[in-house]
Amino acid sequence: MHHPTPPAEENRQLFLKVLGMYDAPAFARRARRIEDADRLLAQHLGQKRTEYLWMVSLRIGQLRALAGDWPALAPLFDKPEALGSLRRLHDELQPVLRLPLEPTRSLRKLRQMLEEMAEAMARFNERWHKYVAEFDLGPINTLRDGYNRHYLIEKECALGNSRVARLGFKRLEPISASDLLRDYPLLPTW
Repeated sequence: MHHPTPPAEENRQLFLKVLGMYDAPAFARRARRIEDADRLLAQHLGQKRTEYLWMVSLRIGQLRALAGDWPALAPLFDKPEALGSLRRLHDELQPVLRLPLEPTRSLRKLRQMLEEMAEAMARFNERWHKYVAEFDLGPINTLRDGYNRHYLIEKECALGNSRVARLGFKRLEPISASDLLRDYPLLPTW
């Protein structure tokens, strides 16, 4: 025996059929735009930060090459954790020098190179802080606001069930310059 389909279910099936003809549902396209924007933002900031770090990378590579090994730099630091921080930064930047430098035991030469590196780090921090502070987050925050406002409604329309639509939903907070600095930080200073 055939049961007639209720009009609401017929409308929903028609809606889903039309949706199927035109890419993903609106809620999925909205989520994809957020993912794409976050990925592009991360890619852009990562590239820009690397570009801004070139002088720091050069100086830390020169310092390490002049020192010959890390313990040779220990007398230049009041705090042992500063040397560990320097090693981690070196490992992160992985500098490659075009010309090899002959190691020296002259603390004066090492101190001079350390000062040049510290100056490069301070310049990076100034430039990076300014760049991040002036970066226009308006477009990405507009996307996040639209996601928060419309995603659940669009998903509920597509699925026909508000409880199911809410599963896994998390509001997206606006991104701020401090968020960017947390993910793409300034360099430590000694």
